[in-house]
Amino acid sequence: MNHPKQLYLGERFDDLEKLYMKLPPDIKDREIDIICRSARKLMEQCDENYIKRDEELAYVGYMKLINLVQVIRKNKDYARKKEAITRLLGTQSDFNRIFEKLSKLKNSLEARYEERARQRGGSATLSRAVELERASNGRQPVLGKEAPMVVPIASGQRQSVTATELHAMINDSRVSMLIMDCRPAKDYEASHLRYAYLVNVPEHLLVAGMTAGKINHALPPESRTLWSNRMVKEQVVLMDWNTSGVPVKDTPLYILNYTLCHYDQDIEDTKIIRLDGGYESFVLHYPASCTNPSYRPPTVLDAMGDNIDDIEYPNISDIPMKEESFTKPGFKPTIDRNSKVAAVTLYEARKKPLEDILVEHEQILDKSKQNALEIINTETELKNLEQQQPLEPGLDETQESLLYEVMQLKDRQRDYEAEKARILEEEQSYKQLEQEQKERGEQISSEQAEQLEREAYERRLRDKEREQRELEEKCQRLARERETKLALAREQKRHLKENNVPEPVKRAYPEDDQRSGPYAGNATPARMPLFDRSAKPLADHNHNVRTRDLDVVQRDFAPVYGSVSAYSTFGSSSKPDGKMVVVAGYKIKLPHYHQLIPYKKGRGLTGLKNLGNTCYMNSILQCLSNTHFLNEFFHDPSFKMHLNRNNKTQGKIGEEVAAVIKALWTGQYKCIASKNLRYVVGQYERQFGGIEQQDSHEFLTILMDWLHSDLQTKQMQISTSLDQLPPSEKAWIEHFKGKDSYISELFYGQIKSTVKCTRCHKESATYESFSNLSLELPQDSNICYLENCLDMYFNGEEVRGWHCPKCKSNQDAIKKLDISRLPSILVVHFKRFYADPDTMATVYRKKQTLVKFPLSELNMTRYLARTEVNRNKRLTTFRYHLYGVSNHYGSMESGHYTAFCLNNIHQKWFKFDDYNVSSIDASDVQASAAYILFYSCLPDRPQSDTVR
Repeated sequence: MNHPKQLYLGERFDDLEKLYMKLPPDIKDREIDIICRSARKLMEQCDENYIKRDEELAYVGYMKLINLVQVIRKNKDYARKKEAITRLLGTQSDFNRIFEKLSKLKNSLEARYEERARQRGGSATLSRAVELERASNGRQPVLGKEAPMVVPIASGQRQSVTATELHAMINDSRVSMLIMDCRPAKDYEASHLRYAYLVNVPEHLLVAGMTAGKINHALPPESRTLWSNRMVKEQVVLMDWNTSGVPVKDTPLYILNYTLCHYDQDIEDTKIIRLDGGYESFVLHYPASCTNPSYRPPTVLDAMGDNIDDIEYPNISDIPMKEESFTKPGFKPTIDRNSKVAAVTLYEARKKPLEDILVEHEQILDKSKQNALEIINTETELKNLEQQQPLEPGLDETQESLLYEVMQLKDRQRDYEAEKARILEEEQSYKQLEQEQKERGEQISSEQAEQLEREAYERRLRDKEREQRELEEKCQRLARERETKLALAREQKRHLKENNVPEPVKRAYPEDDQRSGPYAGNATPARMPLFDRSAKPLADHNHNVRTRDLDVVQRDFAPVYGSVSAYSTFGSSSKPDGKMVVVAGYKIKLPHYHQLIPYKKGRGLTGLKNLGNTCYMNSILQCLSNTHFLNEFFHDPSFKMHLNRNNKTQGKIGEEVAAVIKALWTGQYKCIASKNLRYVVGQYERQFGGIEQQDSHEFLTILMDWLHSDLQTKQMQISTSLDQLPPSEKAWIEHFKGKDSYISELFYGQIKSTVKCTRCHKESATYESFSNLSLELPQDSNICYLENCLDMYFNGEEVRGWHCPKCKSNQDAIKKLDISRLPSILVVHFKRFYADPDTMATVYRKKQTLVKFPLSELNMTRYLARTEVNRNKRLTTFRYHLYGVSNHYGSMESGHYTAFCLNNIHQKWFKFDDYNVSSIDASDVQASAAYILFYSCLPDRPQSDTVR
C-alpha cells in the first residue's frame, strides 16, 4: 500500500491520546508474564499496522506499548526477570527504533489532521511541520494580534521575560517556542503550565558535567520527543520555581542554561530565555493557565540561615578535633558495657549474636585457607619454573605474572587476617557480655543443647585455625626461599650495572612481535629492558629518552584482536559434573566448584599492555575510561572544538587520552598499547616516559591538570565585578583564571580552610581547589573505615603562633577544613607510603591498612562548610557511588598496580591487570590494596542494554 490509510480514529491529533492512555484498570495487579505476552502481541500488531500504513492505529499501538513497558518496569518481579523480559521485548536499541517510528508518525499525523481541518474550513493548531516550513521560508503571516516582541540575542547570552510576556507568547500561534521546567519532578507533576511544548528537566539531572545528550538519555521516553523540539524551535524558555534576575552559579537553572549554551551543538542559533520570577510568578498572574494553581512546594527550613555573617563556627567547642577521628568505630556500632540496659537491649536485638559471629569466623577461615592453598600452588609453580631454566638477572614474562599473582594473593591473605582479628575481638566482646550477664544471674541460653553445639562449633574453628597456621608456615617458608634467590639475582644485576655489561632484553608483551610506531624505522629496533619495580622517589628520570623520538606522527595501538568477552565465576556446592561447554570456539570442562557465565561481547573490556612498568598508568587510564561522562565526552567528535591549542601541551594530552579511551571501547581488541600517549606524556614530564615504576596518584594529579588545561576554553559567566562576589566564588574564578573546562566541571571541588583564634574567636578563611582528596591512614591499625579517614582530614587541629589580625599578636588557633564546593566525580587517595622515621637514610614504607569503604550511598554532605550549604543544596539528596579503584599490591621495593572498574554495560565489576581482564565479585572490591577510589554522584547510573 503506497498511500497511508485515511484518518478515521479522531478529529484532531489530541483525540489519539484518549485511546492509548486507556489501559485495563487491573493491569498493575496482573502477573508480569501475562503483561509481557500482551506487550509482545501488541508490538507485532503495531509493526503490521506500520507496514500497512495505518498511521493512526500504529501510533496508538506504539504509545500503548510504551505505557505497558512502564507498567512492566514498575512490577515487583521486573528485576528478577529482567533478562527474560529483554529477550521477549527487545533491547534498548529496539526501542530506540520504535521511538524513531513514533516521531515520524507524529509529524505525519499532525500535518494530515491539520490539512483535513483546513479542507473542511476549520482552524487547527499549528503543527511542527508548518513551523519548520515557515522557519525555512522566513515568512511570518500577519494575524489579528501582534506577537510579543522578542529581542534577537546571540547564542550563549541570557535574557528574561515576564509572566505577562510569556503568557502572550503561549497564546500566539506564531511563536515557535519550547519551555523547559527544571523544578523537581514531583513539583512538576503536582502543578505545571498548560502548554503543548513543555518539558520537565528535573533538577536532579542538572549537575556539573551534564551534557544535552545525557539529559536526553536520562529523560523518560515521553519527554524525549519534547526535548528534541529544542532543535527546531526558535527560542527556548527556561524556568524554575522563583528565580529572579541572574541565576546563582551552580543552581539547576544556571546549569541548564550553561549546558544548552556550551554543550549542545544542536541549538547554536536558538535563543535561550529565562522566565523572571519563575513558575511562582506565572501561577500568581495566570492561575487558569496552570494545573492545580493552589499547589505550593514544601518549604525547607534552612538551619544555617542567612544571618550568620559568614561565620563558620560561632562556638569554638563545636569543632571536632583530629584526635577523635580514629576513636570512633566507623560504620560499626559499639557495645556500651557501662550500661546494663544498653547491653541487654543490644543482645535481645540480635538472636544468638555469638552464633552469627562464629559462622562469620568460619567463613573467613575457609576463605583464608583457600587463599593460602592458592599461594602455595603459585609459589610451587614459580619454583618449578626456576628449576627448568638457569636463574637470570631478570624474570621472564610468566615468572613476572606469577610474582604479581603472589603479591595480590598475599595482600588478600593480609585482609583475611585483619577481618579475622576484628571478628575475634567482637567474639570476645560478646563472650564477655554473656559472662557479665551470667554473673548478674541473668539467663542467656535456656537450652543446654545450644551450649554443646556452640562448643562443638568452637572446636571445629580451632581445628581450622590450626590447619591455616600450618599452611601459612608453608607459605612463609616458600617465600623465604624465593626471596633468597631474588636477592642473589639483584646482586648479580648490580654487578652487571657496575661493570657496564649489557642486560638481556625481552618483550613487554608476549604477543607483540611486530615493531611499529616511532621506533619502527630504526635499523636496530629498540627493545624494552628487564622490568625493575623500583621504589619511589627515583634517581633516574629517563635521561636516555630522546625528544626527537617522542614526536608522535601516527598512532600505533599495536592491538591484539580477538573476541572481547568476559566470564564470571561463582561458588557451587555441587560435585564435579564433567559438563563440557564451548568457550571462544574451544571445548572446556567446568571446574568442580565453578560455573562460567558468558557475557555479551561488550565494550570497555579491553586490556592495556605493559610497556615497561607502565601498570601505574594503565590502572589510572582504565578508571578514567570507566568514568561514564568523561567517556561519552571523548566519544563525541565535537570535543575537539573544546581543545586549547595555546597552552603548554597544545591539546595533545587530551587528544591522546581520548584516542586511548575510544580504542578501549571499540569492542574489537583483547588489549592495546598506549604507546603514543606515553611518548607525549614523556615530552612534558620525563619520568612518565621512562620504564621505571611511578606513583599512580602522582600521575593522576598531573594528568588531571593537563586535561583541564587542554580543554580550558569556556569563559566563566561573571555577572558582576570580582570584588562583589562571595570569597569562595572569587577564589574559584581566580584559580581557573576565568575559564572553565569539562574536566573542572567533573573532577574539581573546593576546600575552605578556616582558622579561628582561641582567644578572641576571630575567623579567617581561605579557599583552595582540588581534583582529589589525600587522606591519612592510622599508623598502627590493620583495619579502619573511610569515614574515619575523612574525619581525620576535615577535623580541626591546633595551630601554634598564628598571627591573629584582631589581637594583633601571635595566638593559639584551631584550623578546620570543610568542603565549599562538591565535585561531581570525587577522587579519594589514601596516603599509604610514608618515610620511615626510624631509619638513618630516607626509606619509604607502605601502610597495609584495610579501609572499609562503601560501594554506594557515600554521604559527603556532613563535610560541607556551613556557609556553603546553599551552593551545594542540589547535591544534598544525592549519594556517591563507587565505580573505580586503583590498587597497589606489594611493597615499595616490589609493587604492581591494577584497577577494579564497574562496567556500565554489564553492570558488573571487572579487574584490569594490564592486558588481562577478568570479572570479579563486588565483595572483592574492598581490599587493603585500594589506593585511589573513584566516586560519582551523577544521576546517570550505569546503563544496561535492556528494556527501560
